[in-house]
Amino acid sequence: GQIGANMKNWIPLLRYDTLTNKRIPDPEEENELPYDEEAFAQTDIGRELTQNLELYRKYSESPMHPEVIAYWEKRGLKKELFDYETEEGKYAYSVFTPLDMKTNKKYAMIYFSHGGGVTINLAETYGFNTLAAVEKYIVVYPNNGGRSNNEVDTEFPRIMETLREKKYPIDWERVYCAGFSSGSEASVCAACTCPEMAAAVAVLPGGQPFKDLKFHTGPDYYASTKGLRIPGIFIGGTADVASYPAPWILDNKKKDYRVHNLDIWMRDIAQIKNYRPLSSAHMEELLANSQDPVEREFGLEFDISYSFHVQGADWLGGEFYGKDGAPVMRYARAIGIPHVVWSSQANLAWDYLKHFRRDQDTGESIYDPVICWGER
Repeated sequence: GQIGANMKNWIPLLRYDTLTNKRIPDPEEENELPYDEEAFAQTDIGRELTQNLELYRKYSESPMHPEVIAYWEKRGLKKELFDYETEEGKYAYSVFTPLDMKTNKKYAMIYFSHGGGVTINLAETYGFNTLAAVEKYIVVYPNNGGRSNNEVDTEFPRIMETLREKKYPIDWERVYCAGFSSGSEASVCAACTCPEMAAAVAVLPGGQPFKDLKFHTGPDYYASTKGLRIPGIFIGGTADVASYPAPWILDNKKKDYRVHNLDIWMRDIAQIKNYRPLSSAHMEELLANSQDPVEREFGLEFDISYSFHVQGADWLGGEFYGKDGAPVMRYARAIGIPHVVWSSQANLAWDYLKHFRRDQDTGESIYDPVICWGER
């Protein structure tokens, strides 16, 4: 349990009003870009989010209620909950495994970190469970020390060691860190402090770590990756304030430090083959004048860019490749979607993550273009 124990965790603590428990916004920024909330509620994604919340709202105080267990069993999953009674659940985590899991097989695992100020049983409704029984992978939902995931750098290795002791049939080459909002920062923290454990990351929304995570101010922090490549997919919506880079964010006084964060990730962590140093000026030029709609959205010149339509939303995407041809950074953004997480994000994340593994002897990041399942 000592891995990452001496690393400083750079996740900023969020501020909350002591009376209402509501988050106090950063005075420099709004939490969301403008969007029509009523119209969004009637979209495919909006209706899905409402439906997913029903289970949580009914049993938010009873995460292991028999009806909750039965709900997931009907969907092919076994739910377990650990450390829930310890320190008001600060170090609780739930584990979901396929009901037909075989002890002679190994299963990929997603370590999914919750959004700021919400519970792990809300995160369970985000869409990754829906896939787990079909695609045959294990999902773990950690509380990571509390509402802002601010102890993820020690909770991730602790929980991994505990699961190993409990002899879960985890494919230790295919452990993935994912998360939403504050959890997206947690996914990056976990992977950077324990790179030998994390094969890849899924960051939802796609820019939160570069927006808020101050890892460039602590060289020892990002040096903890030990030169190991960490591939990642970065997914969000165009109406999400945390989907950096975007036109609005370059007006902020923190723009240079955020560009520097992204630059470090591209060069040293994702290890892009055709890396070119970033600059605020060049990004602003692309955002304002590029003929490519993907470049105008992201402010980046991808190795390849594209558009597609999923779940009633139009998407823009792009990716960068590593020296082995692997898509070491993939971006996808749904037009008009705000700060939420939904099932097509989970589908896109899993479709990306499952192709990467971490060699347990050498630490090498290995890409397999033909992987189909979490079970092997």
